[in-house]
Amino acid sequence: MLFNSYDFLFFFPIVWGIWALLRRLGRFRICLGILVAASFVFYGFYDWKLCLLLGSSIGVNYVLHRLLISDKRTGWQRYALLFAGLLFNVGLLFYFKYLDFTIENVNRVIRADIPLRGIVLPLGISFYTFQQLSFVIDSYYRRMKAYSFLEYAAFVSFFPQLVAGPIVLHQELIPQLKEQKKSIASEDIVQGVEYFVIGLAKKMLVADRFAKLVNVGFANVYGLTGPDAVLMILGYTLQIYFDFSGYCDMAIGLGYFFGVKLPVNFDSPYKAKNISEFWKRWHMTLTRFFTTYLYIPLGGNRKGLTRTCMNTLIVFAVSGLWHGAAWTYVLWGFLHGIAMVIWRLFGKWLSKLPGGVKLDYDLWICQLCMVLFSGNLSGTAFAFIHANLQKTF
Repeated sequence: MLFNSYDFLFFFPIVWGIWALLRRLGRFRICLGILVAASFVFYGFYDWKLCLLLGSSIGVNYVLHRLLISDKRTGWQRYALLFAGLLFNVGLLFYFKYLDFTIENVNRVIRADIPLRGIVLPLGISFYTFQQLSFVIDSYYRRMKAYSFLEYAAFVSFFPQLVAGPIVLHQELIPQLKEQKKSIASEDIVQGVEYFVIGLAKKMLVADRFAKLVNVGFANVYGLTGPDAVLMILGYTLQIYFDFSGYCDMAIGLGYFFGVKLPVNFDSPYKAKNISEFWKRWHMTLTRFFTTYLYIPLGGNRKGLTRTCMNTLIVFAVSGLWHGAAWTYVLWGFLHGIAMVIWRLFGKWLSKLPGGVKLDYDLWICQLCMVLFSGNLSGTAFAFIHANLQKTF
C-alpha cells in the first residue's frame, strides 16, 4: 500500500481513529496491538504472503533477543546466538534480493545454465532486516533491557517507516510507542499534516514529473545531445532525491499522528560543501547504520590511514549493493567511496579551491554516479555513458 494511493487515504483515518479512541480510554497495550495489526494489513495488502515473511522474521529475531539478553547464557553460547542472528538475517536478505543475481554471475563465470529462481523482492525487506540486525547486535552487547513481544513487533512493523525507512533504532521508537499519554498534542497533529503534505508534494508534483522526462531520455540515449544528457542527469538526480525524501517526509508526518518523532533522513544534501558533508546529509539513518555496525567494527579510523581508506571503500561498496542487486549499484557505491578517500587524502587542498570549482567537483560526482544508480537499467546506464563518450571524443 503506497502513501499516495486511494487505498491508503481510506485505510489511515480508520486506523488512526480507532487508535486515538483507545488511547484516550487508556488502553495503551491494545493501542500497540492495533498498530501491529494495522501494519500487517498495510504490508500484506497486495499479497498476504508478505505477512508470513514479516511475521517469521519478527518471531525468530525476538527469540534471539530474549536468549541474548538473558544472564543464563555463557559467553560462547551468546556468541553462537549472535552468529545465528547475523546468518538468519543476512541469509534472508540474500535469498530474496541477491540469489538470482548470484546465479546470473555464476552462470557467466563458469558458463553454466543454472535456472533463475524468479524470486520477487518483498517490499521493505532491506529496511526491516537492517533494523532487526541492529537490534540483535545491540541485544548481544546488552544495550537494552528485555522488551515484550508486542513492543518488539510494533517497533519492527510500524507502518509509517516499514517500507522505505528511515531505519530506526529501538531506543528511538519503542519508548515513544509506550508513551502513556492519553492524547496527542494538537501541535504534533499540525506538524504531521505539514510533513505529510510537503512529502506528498515532493513525490507527486516533483519526482513523478521528472520521472516522465527521464524515462524518455533513458529510452533514447543515443539520440541525446550534450545539453540533453546533462539535463537528463540532473532530472534523474532530482527524481531520486524528491521521491525518497518525499516518502521519508510522509513517514515522519504519519509518525507525528501517533506521537512518534522519527529521525530525519535528509538534510538538504545538495547544500553540502563537500562529498563528506553530502553523506552526512543524504540517507542519514543508513549512513548511521553502516558507521555503527560496519565501519567502526572494521576498525574505523583508528588503525592508520591505509586501513581507514580500505574501510571506507568496503562500506560504500556494501552500501551500493544494499541499494540493489546489480554491479552498477556496487560501482556507484565504490565510486562514492573513492571520492570520499580522495577527500580524506586531499581535502585540505581541495577546500582551498575556489568555491565554484569545488562545488562543481562535488556535485558532478553525485550527478554522474546517479546514472549508475539506475541499476535496474544497467544496460541503459552503460549505453548512456558510452553514447556520450562517443560524442565527447
